[in-house]
Amino acid sequence: MNAMKPNILFFVIDSFRSDKCFDKSKTSITPNLDSLKNNGISFTQTISAVATTIPSLGSIFTGKFPNNIGLSVEKFEQLNLDFPNYLQVLQENGYNTYATMPEIASDFGLTCNFKNDDSSYDNYFGLFDGLGDEIFKKISSNSFETPWFLYIHLFDLHTPIVLPSEFNDDKFGESNYEKMISAIDHWIGKIINEIDLENTLIVLTADHGEYVPVIHHNNEIINFESGIGESKLWKVGNKVPPKLYPLKKKVGTILRNIRTNSKKSKLDNLSLSKYEKRVLLESRMSEGHRMFDDLLCVPFIFSGSMLPKNKIIKNQVRHVDIFPTIADIVGIKTDFKIDGISLLPLINGENVEELPAYIESPPTVTGNLKKVVGVRTSKYKFIKSLDGTKKIFELYDLKNDPLEENNIAKTSSEIVSNMEKILSKISSKNNVSSKTSLSEDKKQEIREKLRKLGYT
Repeated sequence: MNAMKPNILFFVIDSFRSDKCFDKSKTSITPNLDSLKNNGISFTQTISAVATTIPSLGSIFTGKFPNNIGLSVEKFEQLNLDFPNYLQVLQENGYNTYATMPEIASDFGLTCNFKNDDSSYDNYFGLFDGLGDEIFKKISSNSFETPWFLYIHLFDLHTPIVLPSEFNDDKFGESNYEKMISAIDHWIGKIINEIDLENTLIVLTADHGEYVPVIHHNNEIINFESGIGESKLWKVGNKVPPKLYPLKKKVGTILRNIRTNSKKSKLDNLSLSKYEKRVLLESRMSEGHRMFDDLLCVPFIFSGSMLPKNKIIKNQVRHVDIFPTIADIVGIKTDFKIDGISLLPLINGENVEELPAYIESPPTVTGNLKKVVGVRTSKYKFIKSLDGTKKIFELYDLKNDPLEENNIAKTSSEIVSNMEKILSKISSKNNVSSKTSLSEDKKQEIREKLRKLGYT
């Protein structure tokens, strides 16, 4: 490794699923993502703790599970920067930190004294609206002080997807979701072509996954994605003034019910699996625990001249392991307690014991859904209602039932008992409440933004 610390380019692609990055069945065109994989390490089984942005980002940047940083809550809450986080660690070790992230991330406390005043952008400002050009200009101007850390959070894959016209072609993917991945890949290529790759560590992951309502059934494709017109209508609807929100909510509910009933009627005569029905009829915003792998399994890539090439690691790893590994790679030591571990020994071919991943249900705007918590290993996933009612009490055999269709909790008492012990051990360690609470005005402002993004 060079004597000088490497620069770090850190991508978070919102709502990006692991299989749509690594699986051979993906239909998007991704030469630049493929180049990162070929020149680095791919972790194909990386688990986010929660299927929503704020708690997952808090977990990534602190190396701690949401229950240990005050974000394991029923309502959205602000990340408390009194908890040590790795952006602060990088700053303390000579890194100049910069960011380009959607404002919803900065609203919840992920500010961390970035050196650029324009570190956040409007949630609906996409790569093809001018954001890509702005990022490109920042990097190509060579204005960053070295060593630098640049956090780029791209929101284009988040619902509702509005495809740029030049990528609205079946050659870029069989779904709007995969076409947008092709489009994002185009900008990733433009960005990394401006980087000194010899002295830059590139990290790419996602905050959570997403349901993609497109399946193959009886040699046909069933596609329940929102059309371009519907997605644009959503954006127009977000310009409605707050005083008209009750009317907008009522109209929105009526339209959603019409769409849902229309979808169900189209499926009446089809014999579909539990997984197929879930994918086609639910969304990440739907009520329920939202802890299936489609929503929690995310891509994770390390790429750089200081690392092995074209290495694939199938072991289960977690969001909380990402920054401890970055710190280890660039030679930074930390002394605060975290839930994550460095993956550098695993990268170097050593035998490393797999650690369980803590998972939980997302908070909501209203706080009207009870919390569900769980634990995942590469073999099993166990989840249960936090209030002890057993309203939700599920166990899935991930090896034999990767689509999580068969709850075997009632017939697998020994495995359930073991998983409960693991979960209890994780849950009891350093569980804390957030010291930082949002003001009522700020809460209302953020509730409005979250509702616009489809959260309930």
